[in-house]
Amino acid sequence: MSLRTKLWLAIIALLLAVFSGSFLVSMLSAKSYLEQQISMKNADNAAALALSLTQQGADEVLLELTLSAQFDTGFYELIELLSPEGEVLIRRHDTQSASEAPAWFVNAFPLNIDDGAAVIQSGWSQVGTLNLRSHSRFAYDQLWQSTQILALIFVLFMLVSCLIGGRILQHILKPLDDVVDQAQAIGERRFIRIPEPKTLEFKQVVSAMNDLSGRIKGVLEQEAERLQKYQQAANFDKVTGLSNREPFLKEVAAALESDDVNATGSVSLVRIRQLAELNQQWGRATMDSVLQDIGAALQDIVAGHSRWSASRLNGSDFALLAPRAIDPQETAELALNAIGQSLDGRDVGTEIELPTACTIYAHGDTISTLLTRLDNALQKSEEQGGRTISVTVESDSQLRPVRQQLEDWRAILEQAFAQKSFSLDFYPVLGLQGQLIHNEAPVRLLQNGERLSAGVFLPWVNRLEVSLELDKTLIQLALDALNNGSEPIAANLSVAAVVEPGFLPWLEETLAGSPEAARKLCLELPEAMAFRHLERFKPLCHGAKAHGVQMGIEHVGHQLAELGKLSDIGLDYLKIDASFVRDINDNAANQTLLRTLCTVGHSIGVSVYAEGVNNEAEWKILQELGADGATGPGMRTPG
Repeated sequence: MSLRTKLWLAIIALLLAVFSGSFLVSMLSAKSYLEQQISMKNADNAAALALSLTQQGADEVLLELTLSAQFDTGFYELIELLSPEGEVLIRRHDTQSASEAPAWFVNAFPLNIDDGAAVIQSGWSQVGTLNLRSHSRFAYDQLWQSTQILALIFVLFMLVSCLIGGRILQHILKPLDDVVDQAQAIGERRFIRIPEPKTLEFKQVVSAMNDLSGRIKGVLEQEAERLQKYQQAANFDKVTGLSNREPFLKEVAAALESDDVNATGSVSLVRIRQLAELNQQWGRATMDSVLQDIGAALQDIVAGHSRWSASRLNGSDFALLAPRAIDPQETAELALNAIGQSLDGRDVGTEIELPTACTIYAHGDTISTLLTRLDNALQKSEEQGGRTISVTVESDSQLRPVRQQLEDWRAILEQAFAQKSFSLDFYPVLGLQGQLIHNEAPVRLLQNGERLSAGVFLPWVNRLEVSLELDKTLIQLALDALNNGSEPIAANLSVAAVVEPGFLPWLEETLAGSPEAARKLCLELPEAMAFRHLERFKPLCHGAKAHGVQMGIEHVGHQLAELGKLSDIGLDYLKIDASFVRDINDNAANQTLLRTLCTVGHSIGVSVYAEGVNNEAEWKILQELGADGATGPGMRTPG
């Protein structure tokens, strides 16, 4: 039983006790008053009637006529005349009660009324004794009417008191509701803070819970800063602040193996040919300052695009990874202009050659073939001299004009949505004991008898702005599979699911229609999109979790400084990006990074899974670091 219910019962019981006591006292007072008044009336009437009969000479006939006439008025229950010896001379008695009061009321409140008595004389001799009793039905009628009116007044006052008490109780318990909401939020791993109420007891509780939330958020922020420092020290060039060669190539490899919107894009490579001569001419300190400008310029480009990455591969080579960019010339110009303007702005020479190479990568390419294409293209650019861009691709179809490719894919996707040509594949996420946690469910497109992977068509879905329609299709496919007995499914959402205001109402309505399936559904959003649209991501999480859906963030690790912002979202799990997992058994720096990341996740009750695990060695070290599960080519379900 809730505290609110108990308080209501206590208030009602108290009001009933008070009103019942008041009602009883009022009833007894009214009863006593009526008894006293009727007894006095009986005495007065008996005396007056006896005096009148005495003055008339006490004739027997006249006595009987007078007493009968008096009885016939209907106001008396009993009129009798007794002889001096006690014999009944005249008796009139009404045995019928015509009272409106119910019998239970008459029995509950009996009126104890004294009869009126007076002596009738004839001269000096006593004729007899007159006994008179007024009819009690009038008293019971009056008492019953008074009781009804009093009860009605008490009921009205009780209702008014309950109404006022309810408002007061609501005001008093409002802080308690806030405390309950905060406690439930903490239970859902949302460490929120609420204003402290004025009520002392509630204030102490809220203050303690706010301190808890504040400490957890502070720990998250501190750990996020530590993680960022680990990452900077291990994976970034100290001069430019850009990624080093090894972590950058791992990011490229992860993109090549991914099965989402980032599986297609471009990679650009820019070389500063005279860097060694510039160091000798201007000094290392000056050129380090120029390189810092180059790093800042490339980071500005990266900051405007999710999952883009820039790297200093070696002393003079700079690379730009641009997922979802299908125009290699355009992205190469961005990198070339950023580096060229940084050099020109410092006035360290106007004839500095910046040969540039660019290629398109696609799902299934390998690092070796990609680097080979870039090296060949860079060699051609160096042969041409100056600041030229050489573009190389795997097939000529990739160089078709973007407009033409867009039109082709628009027709393909329109047909696919109309014919419902989408389906799901399933890849397991396994726990520490090899148990299935859930199946990742990337979407597939059936086109000309071939099932296209998500990495092939998702970039075009994104460019054609039909991501929301695909998200709805994906969720419906997942719910249908779950309704047919599938194991738990994790579906990947696009940014459209967060930014489009109509998606959340649709999602809640759809989940409400399949409550059992909803409890086995997981929804994920990429790290970059979650942090970029954090304020819109929160209501999506809360709305989905209200139907039992688990919420997670995938590709975690690129924005570690933002982890402190996750304290009040209520996530269920994080998935570490494959670029940090690759060769983790041989990478001490990333081991420290992931161990701390797992500790941070567990401190707020969030499970941590690893993406892209390729072999048993990686999985073994991940378990030692604290990972709760993993997915990837190296993970297989038992049997």
